[in-house]
Amino acid sequence: MERQRQWHTDKRHFKQKWEDDYFFAEISSKAVCLICQQSVAVLKEYNIRRHYETKHAVFSRYKGEARKKKSSELLSKLRSQQATLTRCLSTAASIMCPSQERVFSQISLSRNTVTRRVEDLSRDIRDQLTVKSRDFVAFSLACDESTDISDSARLLVFVRGINADMEITQELAGLETLRGTTKGEDLFAAVSRVLDKYNLSWDKMVGITTDGAPAMIGKKAGLTALISQKVSECGGKVAQYHCILHQEQLCAKTIGLADVVRDVVKIINCIRSKALLHRQFRAFLDEVDAQYKDILYHQEVRWLSRGTVLKRFFELRQLIAEFLSSASRDTQIPTDKRWIFDVAFMVDITDLLNNLNVKLQGKEQIITELFDHIKAFQMKLQLLCRHLSADKSLTCCTQDVNVEVDRLPEYGELLSNLNKEFDLRFVDFKKTAGDMELFSQPFSVSPDSVPEHLQMELIEFQCDTELRCKFVSLPLRDFYPHVSKQRYPQMRKNAQVMLSLFGSTYICEQTFSLMNLNKIKLRGTLTDSHLQDILTLSSVPITSRSPSQHISEPNKA
Repeated sequence: MERQRQWHTDKRHFKQKWEDDYFFAEISSKAVCLICQQSVAVLKEYNIRRHYETKHAVFSRYKGEARKKKSSELLSKLRSQQATLTRCLSTAASIMCPSQERVFSQISLSRNTVTRRVEDLSRDIRDQLTVKSRDFVAFSLACDESTDISDSARLLVFVRGINADMEITQELAGLETLRGTTKGEDLFAAVSRVLDKYNLSWDKMVGITTDGAPAMIGKKAGLTALISQKVSECGGKVAQYHCILHQEQLCAKTIGLADVVRDVVKIINCIRSKALLHRQFRAFLDEVDAQYKDILYHQEVRWLSRGTVLKRFFELRQLIAEFLSSASRDTQIPTDKRWIFDVAFMVDITDLLNNLNVKLQGKEQIITELFDHIKAFQMKLQLLCRHLSADKSLTCCTQDVNVEVDRLPEYGELLSNLNKEFDLRFVDFKKTAGDMELFSQPFSVSPDSVPEHLQMELIEFQCDTELRCKFVSLPLRDFYPHVSKQRYPQMRKNAQVMLSLFGSTYICEQTFSLMNLNKIKLRGTLTDSHLQDILTLSSVPITSRSPSQHISEPNKA
């Protein structure tokens, strides 16, 4: 067989003019496109020209010096990226294993090598989850569905499981693509595939948390209903939860005074929608040495947007009024004191809601901790209602503007309505309030309030002095591993269920944000499997093992 010719031994050389003509450069003895960073198989001008004309013809608009400048910019950008990757790898090697730094410096950073490495790391994490899931005594799911930039419907499935030794594992179990409709039955089929992949038993599922969409929580054909039916058929029982963050946001939308928020947004848009006026406003704030250098846009989809926008506006209100007056704009800040009072009230209450929202965020929070935050917030609302009934203002903003006494009952009614809305929500959490209390306050709950099969064991538990001392000094997730399996099996079982439950779909929302950062317009053809590999490495706490561990420790997770 005739030996295949290599271009670098066949007197084929890269020509410098191709950098400007076709935006190609010679990198590591390969002809690499500076635009898409792909290389051609054979170094021929025909191949390079064809790649350029078929894929990057739009760059033909660059002529003369502009073309040379563009070519130089692309080449500098490519070399900077390569240098950054090499530098990061070298730094990581010097910190983690200094003795192997030279070996790391020789690792290829080509796109194929990086792709294979990501695939290997992701596969290893999934293998570890498969091994860990065999020991689950209880597990729960968090599910959320969204659409990516290519209009593909994606279902994220996270699993949180716990074994007999109280070790918790939380992992991305699946990123399922829904090819057709996104009905409850389609979601159920996708979840079934995920559970089958990891050999997870339906009878061990104790909870499912979703975003509350109709396809998720439909009473007859929703995902949670179908899962509950399947678990019941297998002899188990599953608790259904609507994400606590979503419910909190639905409550927050019922505050009222929507016209006040609309007025504020209108004033902000008046300034920020016109580039010249916006520049002048920022220059004005800089000139008067204001606390803030700009005002913020209100974004409905962002949880904390309304509170931060209102607070910034309220603190800059006098400067904004002065600027709009000097600029002779049609839009002005209302001079009505009642309007200012309403803005101050909204700032105070949205600030409280934002603080609550931040406390509810987080990947690995225990469900009882999340519900405690809700109960504490409701108690704060009731306290503020009593303050308003006694003619006291709320907090800083309403005190700053000296709200008129006759407005306080109206604000008290708004807070009372908000508290009622919180009462109507979180019904799913209240259904398991007894189990939550038994888990979080085992030494103060009355034995008469728990099921009969737990009463004797609970009395024995509460009289255990050593356990009581540990309970005072340890967090809940660290306390229950000290509870004896033999003496208190039912208490441990209740704790295992509580520790495995998801209280929110926050981790799903965060992972969808990662998906949108990775699958952008320029990477719209990213395959489903590669997207899941990236998200697996980006969103989970399990650490991939080194190749030597794969060989020497095949049965360890």
